[in-house]
Amino acid sequence: MSDLKQVLSDEIRRLARKEIKQAVQPLQATIVSLRRQISELKKLYSEANKKAENYQKQAAAAQGIELVDEEPKLRLNAAGIVRIRTKLKLTQSELAQLLDVSMHTVSSWEKGKSYPRAGVKARICALRGLGKKQVKALLAKTTPGTEK
Repeated sequence: MSDLKQVLSDEIRRLARKEIKQAVQPLQATIVSLRRQISELKKLYSEANKKAENYQKQAAAAQGIELVDEEPKLRLNAAGIVRIRTKLKLTQSELAQLLDVSMHTVSSWEKGKSYPRAGVKARICALRGLGKKQVKALLAKTTPGTEK
C-alpha cells in the first residue's frame, strides 16, 4: 500500500511540474523580451541625454555663455570639513554663520553623522579658495554689529 501511495505521489508531482513548466515558459519568454526592450530604452535614453547636453553646450557657446555644473565635484568627509575650518581658523559657530546653517549641523558634519547638501557644498568649496583675511572680512559682514 505504501508503494502505491509513493508512486501516486511521485506521478502527481511530475504532472504538476509539467503543467507549471508549460504555464511559466511563455511568461519567461515575455520577461526576456521585456528586459531587452528596457535595455534598448536605457541606451536610447542615455544617447538622447548626451545629445541634449551637446546641444546645450553648443547653444551656450554660440551665445558666449560658459556652463557651470550645478553641484561641485567636491568630496567632503568629516576630517575634510574640520581641516577646512581649522585652516581658516574658524570656530564651528563662525563656520555655521558663514554657511548659513546651525552650529549643530556643522558639528554633525564633523562627527560624520551627516553630510552637507549640494548648495552648502558649493559654499564650502567657495570658502576653500579664500584666505583667512577674506574669510574674517566675510564674517564681519555677516555678523551684525561687528565692525573692525
